[in-house]
Amino acid sequence: MIKSATLHKFTRILYLLNKLDKGTVTLAQEAKGLGFSARTLQRDLREIERAGFPLAEVAVGRYGFAEGFSLSKMPLSARDKALLSLAGQLAQSLGPNWQASFKRLSSQLVRPALQDVYFLKMPRMWHSISSAVVEKLEQAVLKHRYIDVYYTSQTKRAWSCELRPLKIAFFDGFWYLIALNNWNVFMKFSLGRIEKINTRSDTFAPVNIDDKLAASPNIWFDAEQNIEIKLKVAQPVAGYFKEVEFFPYQKIEKENKDGSLLISCRTANFMQVLPQIQRWLPHIRVVGPCELEKLLTDQLSAYLKSK
Repeated sequence: MIKSATLHKFTRILYLLNKLDKGTVTLAQEAKGLGFSARTLQRDLREIERAGFPLAEVAVGRYGFAEGFSLSKMPLSARDKALLSLAGQLAQSLGPNWQASFKRLSSQLVRPALQDVYFLKMPRMWHSISSAVVEKLEQAVLKHRYIDVYYTSQTKRAWSCELRPLKIAFFDGFWYLIALNNWNVFMKFSLGRIEKINTRSDTFAPVNIDDKLAASPNIWFDAEQNIEIKLKVAQPVAGYFKEVEFFPYQKIEKENKDGSLLISCRTANFMQVLPQIQRWLPHIRVVGPCELEKLLTDQLSAYLKSK
């Protein structure tokens, strides 16, 4: 039986496809084994059907592929396999339970293994991620349970209590727990530094932060993004800024005759944008606010003086 904590929507659907290819799926039985409701699995089956896999209800609550259909007759494309390959690398970073789950499910879909075309660079992590911590966090996020987190920072170990866990998110090579405290301040914890999780019995109302995560280029977001920033991007790199959103709520305000761009963005704090500005030096300049320009100048001066 697959542990329910290692499953999310993607792996649930892969699991159901594999079961369907071997025979039939009985909702009540699978719901009990996987730890999800029959209604959740019913929604998964509807999505499988909408994706083009023909399903038939062979009995009440029991489903199978339409007669004559098999996954072996519908081989995955190279792009499908590439997607599985990328997902496998992400699963590897989350620990042995995710690795085993992915290997078990993907092995039923990818035969024979072909040479990978795509490559996803994952950093080498010196902090291992506890699979027990990941399992508890997944369940707390799904069930909207308050938690206490025992966390190792650069200088100390301490508990952070009465947190509302919202998402497990991947930014800049690190997996983070994103949570809200009692003052509605976002807390971010690197999963590799979380030692213990205490799950409380009380629950909280769901909080949707998907749009906020999608708009943020890194983990330094906050509840409000009210600081407006203006930047000038030089012509040699302007094309990149037309193609990719490097800053939160990035907008091209003006395209100058020399090919340079005036862009604006909104941020919660300067740390959300400073790493990107430093990355694009000397082809980017802070137009405003002056506090950001001074902070950048001070950091560069301190670096030069340290040599």
